[in-house]
Amino acid sequence: MLAALDNVMGWTLDFGDVKTLFDPIFKTLDHHPIHEVAGIDDCDSASIARWIHQQAHLLLPQLSRVDLYQSEGCGSIVTLHPGGPAMPV
Repeated sequence: MLAALDNVMGWTLDFGDVKTLFDPIFKTLDHHPIHEVAGIDDCDSASIARWIHQQAHLLLPQLSRVDLYQSEGCGSIVTLHPGGPAMPV
């Protein structure tokens, strides 16, 4: 998340609020075949992460990136702010 730090609370956003905003995206993906989800071009981690980022950024503009791992050490990172620090995938 890229947002100003709340000096009183000590965080940028309340996780409960983030979870509530993300819930419709989670429900769209949870126990549904990925190839049936409208807007996901391929079933690879990059396409899924890109779709999650596009959907979530509409509801949560502070979202800066999505990291999606299909297995340990293998996955994709999608960001609106290229050039920032990223961990190897």
